[in-house]
Parts: sequence; structure tokens; C-alpha cells
Amino acid sequence: MTEMNDDLLKLKNRIEKSMYRIFISESDEDNDRAWIVERITDDRLKKLVPRLSVSSLHILDVIHRHDGIKGVDIAREMDITKGTVSKITRKLLEQGLIRKTQLPDNLKEIYFSVTPLGVELAELHRLFHREQDQKAMELLASFDLTSLEIVANFLEKLARLRQL
Repeated sequence: MTEMNDDLLKLKNRIEKSMYRIFISESDEDNDRAWIVERITDDRLKKLVPRLSVSSLHILDVIHRHDGIKGVDIAREMDITKGTVSKITRKLLEQGLIRKTQLPDNLKEIYFSVTPLGVELAELHRLFHREQDQKAMELLASFDLTSLEIVANFLEKLARLRQL
């Protein structure tokens, strides 16, 4: 029984180390920005990107995909607070990446759309994710579906366990 516990402990440690490395790489915004900066053709964007958070890039992407979207709908789609959306859209407006419009008969509602500069950045960000997704799909294709189902079930159960 002790041998099984030792084996489980070794696996647990391997899993934790791998998850930590994934977490660190996912939270390393510099890699995302560096990839984008290498491909930017507009000098204004090259200066802006280092000052943008990954959340800003994701909100820009949502606005690009849903032209004329309201802040409350951005918050709902991204599962973040309206306050966070307001703070980030204010910065994106200041940087000239998005614009806001209001209907003359309803000045309370604000609609966001991307500027041409914002379109270039949003498309580069989407290309970055497409390349990342392609790498992930290549890795997934190297495993059979039964094994992937086991991994997915394990990770879902681990996530629920960590929420308790």
C-alpha cells in the first residue's frame, strides 16, 4: 500500500509542477505582446502594445467581432465586471483603438467599435491565438480520444476540488 501511495504522490507532484508551468506561461503577458510586436507594421501600434494588458487585447477582440457592442454585453461575454470593461474601454478609447457612439434618443447606452488601428491589432491578436490553437490541436491529435476524455475528466474534477 505504501508503494501505491508513493507512486500517487510522485504523480501528484508531476501534475502540480506541470500545472504550475502552464499557469506561469499563460500569465506571462510578455510572450503574447512580443509575438504581436514582431509582426506589427504600424509604428503607433509598436509603441502601444507594450502598455496593453492581455485583457485589453481580449476586449478589443470582442469589440472587433461584435461591432457596435455595449459594455454590459462585453462584460457578459467575457465574464468580467462592468467596471473592468469601463476601465479598459476608457484606455482603448484614449489609445485610439476603439471608438464609442451613442444614439441621439438614448445617450445612456454606449456602443463600441474598433478603429482601423484597432482592427490591425485585433487581427494580429486573433492570428496569435490561431497559431497557439493549432499547436494545441497537434498535441491533442497525438492522443486517443479515450485518453483525452480521462484527462479532461480529471482536470474538471480537480478544478471543482480546488473551488471547495
